[in-house]
Amino acid sequence: MEHRSAVGAIGFVILCVVAGDMGRVVAADLFVLRNGGRLRGTWLNRQEAPSPLYAIRTEEGIVLKLAAAEVRWALPQGPQIAQYEQLLERCPDTVDGHWQLAEWCRAQELKGPREAHLQRILELDPDHFAARRALGFSQLRGEWVTPDEIQRRRGYQRYAGRWRLPQEIELLESSQTAEHAQKRWLVQLLRWREMLNSSAAREAYQGFEDLRDPQAVRALTILLQRERYRQVKLLYLDALERIGTPPAIDALIAGTLQDPDDEIFHACLEKLVRLQPPRLEKRYVAALKDEHNVRVNRAAFALARLQDTSVLSPLIAALVTTHYLVIPKVSDHYTATFVGTAGGAPFGDAPLGGTGFSAGSETQVIPQTFRNQEVLTALIRLSGGMNFGFDQRAWQHWLDNENNRTAPAVDARRSGR
Repeated sequence: MEHRSAVGAIGFVILCVVAGDMGRVVAADLFVLRNGGRLRGTWLNRQEAPSPLYAIRTEEGIVLKLAAAEVRWALPQGPQIAQYEQLLERCPDTVDGHWQLAEWCRAQELKGPREAHLQRILELDPDHFAARRALGFSQLRGEWVTPDEIQRRRGYQRYAGRWRLPQEIELLESSQTAEHAQKRWLVQLLRWREMLNSSAAREAYQGFEDLRDPQAVRALTILLQRERYRQVKLLYLDALERIGTPPAIDALIAGTLQDPDDEIFHACLEKLVRLQPPRLEKRYVAALKDEHNVRVNRAAFALARLQDTSVLSPLIAALVTTHYLVIPKVSDHYTATFVGTAGGAPFGDAPLGGTGFSAGSETQVIPQTFRNQEVLTALIRLSGGMNFGFDQRAWQHWLDNENNRTAPAVDARRSGR
């Protein structure tokens, strides 16, 4: 019959025909295959999309599994699907017939079928302007090209769902490789950690002592934050020192400022003093403004060990600092939390320390002023023995005089030219 030849011309071959009237509306999903066939049935794994397989129960009750590559598009059941099939049966294999059906598909938001009809129009009329535009073609120097082709000519490649430059793809792949290596190291280090409590402890110790791979730093950092035992932490710190990369340095700096164990603080600092990484002083100068008072004092201690006199001014500013006691309401009592206290424990269950007690009905924020002894000690050491106590004005006056005394002389005759 004529209409069957038209359907065959656009590549739609009926693979499965249900006995009965083809024109009636049947509630079923429609699958159009890459080879041009159509299949009706129930999409069983629709909720798993995207999936490498389509699980379909045909109208005969047979369950089929088709590879995703075999399916051009899948249309969930609905009245417009049955109507589309009826229109398709009557569609003449002409430019005008396919254009009308493509426009109907556009109104029904049937993207896959619309593109198929537009492609058939180009087979019949390669220069059909409206179909070219609808498919996203543009004219470049008199040649019709797709958006994909334009991107390829610009040097881009399709990668992970986006157009990217080769350099970006290389970085992404390198990052993925690094991430996989980091995960493998975490598994390995966890295994060694368990072995420390077994008869295989010697092997685990040797593994830690031989560790020098920069990809292990992330795993070491995670384990260091979780570890409770000092001797095990020291194993991690030794490995970080041997590796010595910027991320390893970051982990050691974090140990000086955040680890609750003073011995770990000193161990990290000694390793940093030996490594002498660039811009280390700036990291501790920034920590002088930390909201936590204990970290302020630890940063000052570290700056004294580094013996850099350029940090005198920020040390003077950190001699006396103000931190805050926050008293939030918790049911019928309150938990008092110091945001930076000199005497409280900074690393308990509460991140910044806390003590519960009864109070009134309003949340309070109470300012607390602290004289930071380690800051004063650092100033005395770096100033060559000067001691103005916690008098910030006196310290600043002395520093200004020192700067003026050591400033290079200016030749007035040359400066006036």
